[in-house]
Amino acid sequence: MSDPLAGLDLARCEALMARAGDGDAEAWSTLVRELWPCLLRLAGSGRGAPGGPEDHAHDVAAGVIEKLGGRDGHGLRQFAPWRLRRGDKTFADWIRIVTKNVVRDRARQQLGPARREGAEGEPSVKRLLNEFAGSPALERMGVRPPMTTAQTARQLVEYARAHLPADQVEALARWSEGASFEDIAAEMHLEEEDGRRLVRAAVATLRRYFAGGRDGSDKGGVF
Repeated sequence: MSDPLAGLDLARCEALMARAGDGDAEAWSTLVRELWPCLLRLAGSGRGAPGGPEDHAHDVAAGVIEKLGGRDGHGLRQFAPWRLRRGDKTFADWIRIVTKNVVRDRARQQLGPARREGAEGEPSVKRLLNEFAGSPALERMGVRPPMTTAQTARQLVEYARAHLPADQVEALARWSEGASFEDIAAEMHLEEEDGRRLVRAAVATLRRYFAGGRDGSDKGGVF
């Protein structure tokens, strides 16, 4: 299969991104026209698309455009620092990551969060949520035990905010929503191993709190 982004003028797109991020409406319109057919091909190259391949491709392409232009161009301005940290990567690599995230978000919305057991040696979202729901932590928060996975995940993140550094909370929140370590690293402008390390550190600390330790000194939280 040919590259869906083949023929895309990467240097031109980068220049348009910079201008559009500074509020140039004409540059934004031109960028959308340049990207749209490539995004349709990129989205259409995936498998298992819910809602039919054509609808899926259009929805994903629209989601990418919304992600880039949302919050007054906040997404557009994320490319430059990402590119600076990854000198060997290109605009095409970045667009693939953004598109992958939109596909993941759409699948989560339509099919529900993927709750997979972690690989050996890795933390598991399902296991962590079960441990949290069965611990005294919810009682200490003064809330009634959540009845759904989504409610438990929200309470877990709220609990984490009271005990963890901000970067660990952000990584944990994304991971609990189904993001991979690669996705977390890309969205937080980190190396993949740093994203993994943040999640593992957060899970280890939280498990100690779940076991009853207020200072995280318990030895019970292991993977």
